[in-house]
Amino acid sequence: MIKVTIVGSKLGIVLVVFSMVWHTAHAQQRQVEFEGSALLSEQVLPTQKFVSEGSENIDVDSETLYSIDLETTIHQDQHSVFLWLEHNRNQPADGVSAWLENTNEDAGTTLDSDETSRTQLSSLYWRYRFAEQHREVMVGLAEVSMLLDTNEIANDEVGQFLAAGFVNNPSIDFPDYAPAIRYQGTIPKGDWQWRALLSNAKGLADNQGNYADTFAQIDGSEGVFIALEGQKKLANGILLTLGSWHNSDTKRYGTYGAWYTQRGAFKLHGRLSQSISYEHTEDNFESDKSLFASAVAQYQYHDFVFASGLSYLSNQSRDNVSRITRMAECYVQYHWSENLHTTLSHQWHDGVVNTESPLEAAPQLVANWQEVVTLRMVVHW
Repeated sequence: MIKVTIVGSKLGIVLVVFSMVWHTAHAQQRQVEFEGSALLSEQVLPTQKFVSEGSENIDVDSETLYSIDLETTIHQDQHSVFLWLEHNRNQPADGVSAWLENTNEDAGTTLDSDETSRTQLSSLYWRYRFAEQHREVMVGLAEVSMLLDTNEIANDEVGQFLAAGFVNNPSIDFPDYAPAIRYQGTIPKGDWQWRALLSNAKGLADNQGNYADTFAQIDGSEGVFIALEGQKKLANGILLTLGSWHNSDTKRYGTYGAWYTQRGAFKLHGRLSQSISYEHTEDNFESDKSLFASAVAQYQYHDFVFASGLSYLSNQSRDNVSRITRMAECYVQYHWSENLHTTLSHQWHDGVVNTESPLEAAPQLVANWQEVVTLRMVVHW
């Protein structure tokens, strides 16, 4: 039996007990897999091409960030347990990713209540795969955005695109790291694979990194996030994804679609989604209606990987004011060995680039195709 307990220091009680029985009548040998990565990045602005609403002069500094991910998966029979620890450096207050919030999806993901970086348990979940290989259930703490609307070329900020428009779908109100349950299966006659997900509406980030508060909300007291998704492989090799979601905390719901295909060394992916607020709150005033679209392409040639992407995000407020953000990113990646690669990426951001400025009462920033250059070195094992 494996038992992991997290205790909230303020409440002084045990809030999570994650326990599983591994023994069956014909138990097979237990297998343990260890994976990890360490990333070092330097992000700079070649020139400043954005203005603030108040026309103040703003100095944005280049920034050096790092992150470390450690993943452990334990397999036995049809059971598996996944554990993910991560640590990264929090971005400086005057750094690129603090002022231009869409430029680095790997920054600031492990902050505590004091906005200080820490080593964080980001995932701990159990998964059971039924005898029918296409059916499985997953229960535990997870990064919810990695359980839905995923693809092979625009979902990993460590090894692929770095800008927000090419990692997760920004029109979906995902909680970040939250208790979740996901069940997936197939519809044999239609060759559809489907998955249903239920999680907290608020994750660790919404609870200032507090595990006690996050797990105390599994009763739905702070709302729930639910989603249903279906995937079907079409005759021409295109993988079609259709889904819908609802977040009862933000009072929003939406639908999304995606397609993915591979043609030799080329991989192509596109997304289209929309979301609507059904009850007006102070938090969703600026995003009463949202529309998102993106398209990305990747090509591999020997030890090089070339990729580019375009995305469009429109948020319309209740008073019919639209905030439009356009993003573009190109990168070239070179694999020095099986465990080491370097990525040079060039981003362009147009429109609203910061809705939550790092300084209190700071103005909103609007960019005119602001350029951002990033150099990343990643070691993985």
